[in-house]
Amino acid sequence: MQFVPANQVREGMCVAQDICDPQGRILIARGQRIGTHHLVRMRKFGITNIFIDPSGGEAYVKPTRSELREECEKVLSEAFGNLTQEYAAKRITLNAQAIKQATDRLVDALLQTKNPLVTLLDVSGSSDRLMQHSVNVAVLATVLGIDLRVPEAMLRELAVAMLFHDIGMIFLPDGLMQKSEPLTPEELTAAQQHPHTGFEHLVGSQAISSVSANLILRHHELLNGTGYPQRIGGEKLSLLTRIASVVEAYDSLTTPRFGVPAVLPDVAVSYLLANAGKLFAKEAVVALCRRIALYPQGTAVKLNTGECGIVAGVLATAPMRPVVLVQIDHRGKPLKEPLIVDLTCDAGRNVVRSAANLQLLLQTQEPEATPIHPVYANLG
Repeated sequence: MQFVPANQVREGMCVAQDICDPQGRILIARGQRIGTHHLVRMRKFGITNIFIDPSGGEAYVKPTRSELREECEKVLSEAFGNLTQEYAAKRITLNAQAIKQATDRLVDALLQTKNPLVTLLDVSGSSDRLMQHSVNVAVLATVLGIDLRVPEAMLRELAVAMLFHDIGMIFLPDGLMQKSEPLTPEELTAAQQHPHTGFEHLVGSQAISSVSANLILRHHELLNGTGYPQRIGGEKLSLLTRIASVVEAYDSLTTPRFGVPAVLPDVAVSYLLANAGKLFAKEAVVALCRRIALYPQGTAVKLNTGECGIVAGVLATAPMRPVVLVQIDHRGKPLKEPLIVDLTCDAGRNVVRSAANLQLLLQTQEPEATPIHPVYANLG
């Protein structure tokens, strides 16, 4: 079941829950496919959102990855391969045209979207965490840059930089990227060299401008000067660098790496908000909060009423107040039929806790929150 705002409903979609008028009369029954007359009826009765069956009543097939994302990943894959092979020869042969084509398409697509929530980030089964992370932060950084009115030419520099910001990681000692336990002090020092290593290998390339190269060098610098590799902060950090450090921290926190478990989006955002104005630029953190759904679809949540359920959707205009399919009542008893609760229309309910699934959420003793170590929060 998927929550869809009325303006995104298209012909052929399969209705997952009866759509009723204010008097409770069924306008469109569950299982029907949306037609032109249904769209007219929805507008007539002021229906603002519906639940649809993404499988169309048939076996669900996972959608293919977006063409745009695949293009960005192809550029990265070829670049990483070339650099690895030519490392000993100290030569750079990046495909400038391919890089420009991929990043231009990325920026153009995000400039044209009217949805204030990031929708191009996906959950992939790929084991290539570096590839996924690079595309994720490129998308998110570009979106924040648009919100903060970064000139279009600089948006393109930002997109290029974030696609390649962690390229220095491929030159880390063998096996370091694949470690499943926290790093030793020596390994941590080695890992923190990746911005400088990436900068050195890209600064001489005609495919990457000096603006993008400098962003790659400084994407781990922090507002208070405790970042790396140059330990600069304050006014010395450009707006682009401030955006880069925020999105880098967010995506690193919400994906497992170096033996450190991922945290849920609301936990990551809480950390960023707690350090806004200290480690991270306030304007970039606030922009991130407007673009990220704190409780993504499929997350288990507990409400202040004691009810528990699964997030079914998030309205673009209210990323912090999702639509919840309540499955457990306030006494901890399963409901016979899930209760649909739209928190944007219910001021009396709010989310007090989240978990990856209902089983974790319903544990008798609330599990201890995953601690966020400042060092790993700033290690891509």
